[in-house]
Amino acid sequence: MVIAQADPPLRIELESAKDQQDYKFIPLSKYGVAVFYQSAILSIDTAQWVIIHYDTNLVRKNLFKLKLPNLCQYISADFSNDKLYLFLQKPAFKKDTLRNYILEWNIVTDDFQLFDLHNYKYPFRSSIKVVDDYIFMVINEQKAKKIVFYNHKTNTKNEWQLGDDELIAIESFTVDSIAKKTYVCLFLRNKKNTWAEIFVADYSGKIMERVVLPAYQDVIYNSITINISGKDSILLIGGYSNNRDKRQNGCFSGIFSMLFSKNRFSEINTYPFGALLEKDSSLNKKQLLESSLTMNMLVKQSNGKFFAVTQLFYPEYQHNVSSSHRGFGYYGFAPPTNVFVGFRFLNAYISEFYTKGTPLNEWFFPLTNVLTQSIYHLVNVHQDNEENSLFYYVHNNEIVSQFMNGQHVISAQSSTSVELLQRADILEYSSNLSMQHWYDNSFILSGYQYIRNSQRGKGKRYVFFLSKFILLN
Repeated sequence: MVIAQADPPLRIELESAKDQQDYKFIPLSKYGVAVFYQSAILSIDTAQWVIIHYDTNLVRKNLFKLKLPNLCQYISADFSNDKLYLFLQKPAFKKDTLRNYILEWNIVTDDFQLFDLHNYKYPFRSSIKVVDDYIFMVINEQKAKKIVFYNHKTNTKNEWQLGDDELIAIESFTVDSIAKKTYVCLFLRNKKNTWAEIFVADYSGKIMERVVLPAYQDVIYNSITINISGKDSILLIGGYSNNRDKRQNGCFSGIFSMLFSKNRFSEINTYPFGALLEKDSSLNKKQLLESSLTMNMLVKQSNGKFFAVTQLFYPEYQHNVSSSHRGFGYYGFAPPTNVFVGFRFLNAYISEFYTKGTPLNEWFFPLTNVLTQSIYHLVNVHQDNEENSLFYYVHNNEIVSQFMNGQHVISAQSSTSVELLQRADILEYSSNLSMQHWYDNSFILSGYQYIRNSQRGKGKRYVFFLSKFILLN
């Protein structure tokens, strides 16, 4: 067993109304974890929010009741420099305009400050990063694609104007808090060309450099992530397609890496999937040729290395054939129909890179019986200080994991059931389960569960829960 709960399980439960998902939480590293939610409406203008602070053993340290503007919705959060920032939005209602707020909590002093972002009027739907007094917001919607540099203490704002070039997508955004720089990768186009470009700016949004990614005859950039790899140095990792590759959009040919340092790009390094897939005979080659096969990729840093996790999935349909008189219509029997049942995840391909982009390891991580109604990053990676790599995902109340050291198998792929609070508890169903690295060798699992208890007086309960898991070497 690689992942295990302590005995008794370190777990907390907060009861909720049936199928309501009102609770949010943010891991605070060794400060513990914060759970927050709106608890009551005090007046037409004011609502009460509760923030509960738990330590690393999920023992409650403090409970704060805050008065915030009514009708606010939680959008996103960021934790940096011992401060938790909650981004709240009050939608436009009747004659009121859209309002946005940042709630700042200093975890060391337990001081709270609410900032009204007067100059920010866009509906927020993407990501947020807070460093010092600056809020960096990425709006990557179809009708509004912008990078916003906002100082929430002075209410100063800066947005980029790119002239006649059309912004297709904000592909990646990263903050280097040591060099006090931001890096942005944009996909742009005009009447003549389409290209990817790296922008380097200071915290106020002043552009210091902009460099177009080099064009290669047989490489099309599908996705690009920016990763801080050293002083004034970033590593680009992404998916690419070959011009001769006939697969549909959404399924790329391989992974590339490219170093950007001192205003210069290194040569591109490409790692095609085709050659690598031949190394694993257990993969279903017929499924890999499925025309609707799609990929998504997550890049994360752990133990000073970079890991690119590429997941393969395809939309699955149930084929229905009408064989009764009910299917008989004006033109005869009704034709067969395909009903969408969910996205079937196949496997994950995991690549490990040094900070300069040199490949170190590659693995396949099979995904078993994973059928979901939405697409998301299912598989995650963590590497400890001894370069042992853990691959894991959560599905149907099971944690599936595998432990590797390079190509040496420490622990084969296995499943661990999520334990409940009481022995008599019987799980009816779970939803929104997710697990992430917390601190050191500890992980935190969250989600909602509907639980039945056969003991007299216990009945049924619908809860939001947090559980602590430990990585066993």
